[in-house]
Amino acid sequence: MSTYVMSDFHGRHDFFMRMLEKIDFSENDTLYILGDVADRGPDGIKTFMYIMDKPNIVYLVGNHDLFLTDAYKRSLLVSDSESFYATREWMIWYYNGGLTTWSEFVKLDRTERRRIVSYIANAYVVIPNLKVGDRYFYLCHATHLDRYVDTPLKYNELSLKEREHVVWDRVYPRWYSKEFADRDYSELYIKYPKNTKMIFGHTPTALFTDPAPDGRCRIWHGGHGHLIDIDCGCAVRESRYAMLGCLRLDDLKEFYVHG
Repeated sequence: MSTYVMSDFHGRHDFFMRMLEKIDFSENDTLYILGDVADRGPDGIKTFMYIMDKPNIVYLVGNHDLFLTDAYKRSLLVSDSESFYATREWMIWYYNGGLTTWSEFVKLDRTERRRIVSYIANAYVVIPNLKVGDRYFYLCHATHLDRYVDTPLKYNELSLKEREHVVWDRVYPRWYSKEFADRDYSELYIKYPKNTKMIFGHTPTALFTDPAPDGRCRIWHGGHGHLIDIDCGCAVRESRYAMLGCLRLDDLKEFYVHG
């Protein structure tokens, strides 16, 4: 029985399924997905359809997944497709790679569309104090809340400002380091167990460190051991460099599937 975490599939359902096979994922294991299931790649909807009915897969919402729900809600308020494609919601989503997701989404019947939208709207945004063995983890898509919480919180339990913060902002201080001892966040971090590691996606690890010699990114560990970025770049432009990373929380072993 193992606990895994992945993030930022961006429509690469093929990578996702290969990874499940690689880690020999079973109903006795638990998988946390840290958002951005959709967009850019071709099969984000297929992944949603796969994970929604799996009780041992826990999904946290990402900013790209919210593009889908925002566009869907707007589509219900306009009279025709031409009006919809002129809306702000569609233009933002299209600019960020939403065309492939929308093309598959509209093929679903209304019941399945609503089911996906409801699944996203009722997803978690942060899971603090997740204990696996003797380690504590704080799971989120982009960053942590600016206030202390000790229980998992869902998207609909936060204010709009907090929702946008945890799925968009890139706040990556070095937890418990002297460098941040006098910063505002130090009082927040000290409330969590000292060995807490924040695991997030959203930011490709290439922004923290150079890719490996093969040109592909790997999981990044930083912040004096308190930060782990697992977005290894499923959505890179050159598909041969695309990489999905998976971290087993029991022993911090890394797994990879690439293009």
